[in-house]
Amino acid sequence: MKLAFLIAAHAHPRLLARLIQRLQCPGSLVFVHIDARQDLAPFEVALHDHCIGDVHFVPRVRSPWGSYGQVRASLSLLNEALQHPSQLDRFLLISGQDYPLMKPAAMAALFEQNATSDFFTYHPLPWDAWEGGGLDRLRRFHFALGRYSFSYPSENVPTSRRVRAAYAACKRVLPRERALPAEVTLYGGSNWWNLSHRSVLAILDFLHRNPRFVRRFRFTKSADEILFQTVLLNTSTAAVVINDDLRYTIWDDARGELPATLRMEDFGAIAASGKLFARKMHPEQSLTLMDRIDDELLR
Repeated sequence: MKLAFLIAAHAHPRLLARLIQRLQCPGSLVFVHIDARQDLAPFEVALHDHCIGDVHFVPRVRSPWGSYGQVRASLSLLNEALQHPSQLDRFLLISGQDYPLMKPAAMAALFEQNATSDFFTYHPLPWDAWEGGGLDRLRRFHFALGRYSFSYPSENVPTSRRVRAAYAACKRVLPRERALPAEVTLYGGSNWWNLSHRSVLAILDFLHRNPRFVRRFRFTKSADEILFQTVLLNTSTAAVVINDDLRYTIWDDARGELPATLRMEDFGAIAASGKLFARKMHPEQSLTLMDRIDDELLR
């Protein structure tokens, strides 16, 4: 069972280097996408300083949070991994702020036992946990404009002069509501997944044969949390879908950020979770936690 770790990174070069060190092993390959808005040099230096080789950097795109660029980054990782001469069996998309909770060999054993299963979270839309059931993401237009992003129509008109001008242009030329895709049942969930080789091929084949469907998602907010679930669950494959992304994440408003940065006090729950990865980590705030994970879970 050969694993492809697909890492979408936006920040923290040394944290990324530490993550890659924990993932490298015989039979596994690491592919990395660095948001094109970031300077690549600090990431290359961090990997060099940690004596890390055999990492495959993939073609870069701008991938701000919530933008279609995140779909493009995921597809860049998938396409590069598929073109590698090795026959890879399982594709795991993770962020640069994930951290493994078991060794790659143990992950490979888990997937060997579940060779015909895909692991990702999904919910039919509308889903109560998302604002507007998630359908507002598809009914409205979402734009990333430099360091700003905005949706149209919106109750909150942007304050930036440049974005206000763009919003005014939207009012002149765009409808106030987009039609939902009628040819599929819509699903949403986490944008982190663990897919078989067969399912990856099914995704790419569907997207290749349905360019109009793909274009429909270009101005959809957080399209990466809808597109992949919708394609897979509307495609006939032999895979059994297990509704679990195998990530330990805390979604708690009380911590003041979503998802919450994990700290030492979270170790007990993390260790008992049975998940493959925990996120999100911070290079300073999560340092002692990662050290303990190394000592007690990754020996």
